[in-house]
Amino acid sequence: MPTKTFSADTVAPVSFGIEARSDAGYRVLSYSGSLGGGTLRVHTQVDGGEIVPVPDSKLAAADVDGDSDPKQQLVFTSAGNVFVSLTGATAPNCKVSVV
Repeated sequence: MPTKTFSADTVAPVSFGIEARSDAGYRVLSYSGSLGGGTLRVHTQVDGGEIVPVPDSKLAAADVDGDSDPKQQLVFTSAGNVFVSLTGATAPNCKVSVV
């Protein structure tokens, strides 16, 4: 399970070194800690092409579930290599994992 620590906004999406396709048919991005008000987003790159955002794959600090608890994971399906970006953050300190 690749894990990266984010302590500032990313200049470019960060590679997690795994393929988006999995035997389960999906991947899960999760984080612990503080996003510092920012937004995580999943991107993929296919065959050395451009790194592009995966639709409906944003996780913002303000996103909450029905119990008003912060959402700390999202499920996504895509192809290519997985990258993650953090934008709009102020003093974030979070560990991000992709399974």
